Amino acid sequence: MKASLLLVLVAGACASSAVSTAERQPEPARTRAALATVTVDNRTTQRLTILYALTTRPNATVIVGRVDSMAVTPMAPIPAGEPLVLTARNTAGFVYVLLPRSFEIDGAWTWIVPADARFTAPPARAP
Repeated sequence: MKASLLLVLVAGACASSAVSTAERQPEPARTRAALATVTVDNRTTQRLTILYALTTRPNATVIVGRVDSMAVTPMAPIPAGEPLVLTARNTAGFVYVLLPRSFEIDGAWTWIVPADARFTAPPARAP
């Protein structure tokens, strides 16, 4: 009788853990990172460093690449689907900032930094 009970318990445990592989694997859309591609067309005479900040954490910036003057360069992928602030910083530390914008998942966008872009002192960081 004990052997029968043990056999039933083992069989039940095996049956409950026998989930098909298709059920265990997450949806492809959920496993893919939500990223977008940005290319910078730098029409200024300055070498620029490109950064982004999440609007939810504006004091945390991430460098995504550098672009020489009069060059077009793809940047590292950026988060998509949430508002970001893109910033171009010149070698003197002055910045050219875009208004917050969201990027489509798997989208591609070219940021043209015009030759007459007005670079300003970066905003002061909160303590």
